Amino acid sequence: MKRLLIEMVIGMIVVVFGRYMVVSHQREVRQLRSELANAQQYVPIERDTVLIHDTLREVATSPVIMAELRDLRRQRLIDEETIRALGLRLKQLDAVQTTTVETKDTARAADVTHSSLFSYDDGWSHLEFSLEDSTFYYNIRDSLATVVYHEYKHRFLWFRWGVKGYHVKMVNFNPHARVIYNRYVKPGK
Repeated sequence: MKRLLIEMVIGMIVVVFGRYMVVSHQREVRQLRSELANAQQYVPIERDTVLIHDTLREVATSPVIMAELRDLRRQRLIDEETIRALGLRLKQLDAVQTTTVETKDTARAADVTHSSLFSYDDGWSHLEFSLEDSTFYYNIRDSLATVVYHEYKHRFLWFRWGVKGYHVKMVNFNPHARVIYNRYVKPGK
């Protein structure tokens, strides 16, 4: 009877110690994810070019920030006011992406002979300036293709397994525009 009681006490100690180790490990993983999200928050965009439909296009690549929802809220990586204004709850989110594109070009007037209207037009932008009423009209279009993909952790011959991380590739089809900033956040459930 005494031996059974000692074994039960030792068993309880082992269970409590094991539970403590699991909780400690989970806390450490959350902390590391949070630190990784902070480190990835300011990673610059990598740029490359790719040939699509016989035209060179700029490709911008950035890492995906993955962390638990409460860590993302604490670090203010999610714009909660905008999400609420859209009529959504934070737990409904699957991913949030923020992109900044800058458009630059030098425009020359098409025909300046005795006209008070100067205009420029190409496939992406239309500009008009009228000297008569001092109005300036512009219309600039842009087109982005975004692909989210995972990077494999292990490769052997033609077998690939495990996920090392996620990345976002953005193809900009406007030759005058350039991706300045991209942040893709995926909350953990």
